[in-house]
Amino acid sequence: MKFKGTVARQPFATESKSEHDAVVLLTAKGPLKLRRVGGNPFHDPKLEELVGRQIVCDGEISSGQLIIRDWDVVASK
Repeated sequence: MKFKGTVARQPFATESKSEHDAVVLLTAKGPLKLRRVGGNPFHDPKLEELVGRQIVCDGEISSGQLIIRDWDVVASK
């Protein structure tokens, strides 16, 4: 599936033992925690580089996370 949104860093799994800051994709339907295939689920430098940018990506939702393989940065106008 295709997803579009702005990449941000925000608290995830608040009020649980797993609470941490995560890289998320802010979509029209709400935030989705981003995870890259083969990437570290808690700190992925490739995803950190995308914070603040708008992207279009291919992925699938699994266990409340958006698992992505590739993405394109949307050019700023």
